[in-house]
Amino acid sequence: MSNSNKIKGISRRDFLKGTAAGALGVAAAGLLGGCTSTPEKQECPPCEPTSSASSAGWPAVEALEPKVPMEGVVAFVKEPIADSEIVKTENVDVVVCGMGPAGFAASIASAQQGLKTVVLEKGQVGTYRSATIGGLTDRIHKKYGVEFDTKQWLDDAMVNSMFYGNQAIYQRWIDTQEEAINWFLDLFGLPDEDFKLTFAAGDFPDFYEPYDTTSLSRSWNTSINIPMAPAEIVELLTSKVKEAGAEVLMETPACQLIKEDGKVVGVIAKTAEGYVKYLCAKGVVLATGGYEFNPTKLKECCRPRDLALNHWMNGTASNTGDGHEMGKAIGAIEDEYPHPLMLDPAQLMPYLRVNKLGKRFTPEYEPYNHLALAMQNQPGAINWYITDGDAAGAIDKMWTPSSSCYGPKEVWVGAATSENALKADTLEELAGLMGVPADAFVETINHWNAMCEAGEDTDFHMLPSMMHPIKTAPFYANLEGAAALCTAGGLQITPNSEVLDTEFNVIPGLYAIGNVSGSMFHGTYPHNLNCISHSRCITFGYNVAKQLASK
Repeated sequence: MSNSNKIKGISRRDFLKGTAAGALGVAAAGLLGGCTSTPEKQECPPCEPTSSASSAGWPAVEALEPKVPMEGVVAFVKEPIADSEIVKTENVDVVVCGMGPAGFAASIASAQQGLKTVVLEKGQVGTYRSATIGGLTDRIHKKYGVEFDTKQWLDDAMVNSMFYGNQAIYQRWIDTQEEAINWFLDLFGLPDEDFKLTFAAGDFPDFYEPYDTTSLSRSWNTSINIPMAPAEIVELLTSKVKEAGAEVLMETPACQLIKEDGKVVGVIAKTAEGYVKYLCAKGVVLATGGYEFNPTKLKECCRPRDLALNHWMNGTASNTGDGHEMGKAIGAIEDEYPHPLMLDPAQLMPYLRVNKLGKRFTPEYEPYNHLALAMQNQPGAINWYITDGDAAGAIDKMWTPSSSCYGPKEVWVGAATSENALKADTLEELAGLMGVPADAFVETINHWNAMCEAGEDTDFHMLPSMMHPIKTAPFYANLEGAAALCTAGGLQITPNSEVLDTEFNVIPGLYAIGNVSGSMFHGTYPHNLNCISHSRCITFGYNVAKQLASK
């Protein structure tokens, strides 16, 4: 089935860049989809279909075409690098491979602990993807009187990971995040009043409850807004790395681990002059991120359905899975395939959704990870969200803390009724433009309207207060698919971030933090546990430094 309506949307991360006005400007300009860019202004290459689903080796119900970013340069070197190729050998305490959120935390904290620390960054600059971080018992949440039931939060974490997640790792985060997050916030040198809870930073300035009760499952109010743009955060944290005394080497990727007598004792980096060997007295910390720009690994580790995406939002072309492959080369074990992706829907508002059969298929007001999974599971991995001439009235009814903190109402109304939308004066005409069965589609809308009038969603249990009929012409339909920010599967670890081998034994001297580490997520990243991604980077980076200093 062909359709001229392009999948367009606004990523929630468009509103996590420190300037809501900038996001609104993007929307107003019609730039409602596509990839973000890194702080070095490196544009994300367009996402192009690659090989057919069958060539990926995964059985599939449908023939779906994966969409992956352009191929980045893999730094990992498979064959052993000979001593004759080494131009220099350095003796240090710690090498941190990568300078994203996890690498920043590990390198700053390690240097502050008095360890001779070297940071190897593959790109031109470090990265910090959005101006947020999650916490539970940090001083900002305490300031606003927000208290969490940590046992309930942990139960939600395990359910979201389908019990593939390691509960001990989640518990370690719960037990240690307060100290780590408070330490991280101190780096900014700002008064506590400048940090807002994300819900409170949006259009719900008085929302200080532990979670949003309008979602079917709990959407926890755990995220803290950092009042800086990501590029500014990168600049500040880079300066903190250097102030702490760590050596920072840009455009110097780690490419091979050194293992002797079962222990990782160092790492080899590629420089403009040649290979440099770093022998590490304390350990090697992998903080190399995901593998979004490695099409081969994406197709090996992820299902075609998971890769049948609207677009990729990550512009960090240096993310090619170098840490994953370096670890595997010396015997580390990865998470079971398929690896999870961090998924978002294109439209964050709970507008009515229908699939290509013209039928509603999910509770639209669920957290974004659950909604995105439901969308990907539809025939063709696509759906449409439907609005009418009173889209603003619909927004007024469905405006909730968890779905609205990323931008003003007019952005979402504009996205739903933009020139990219299919538009018709009748439901039958709209169905024809969509290419869906008209009878089924009209029946779906009429059934929805009847439930709105009755004040009860007997199908998916949307709150009556959020229900808005679709009756006012013109009618709009937007083709939608899930978007992915990054991969979220990696090397399996202990609660101390120690990497495990294929026999589930610790590999001495090797640690993994951030998106190169695994053992936590399954299916997709849990958006209802808001900002745990950045938080685990900071918390476990901080924890690793303390562990290394104690050795």
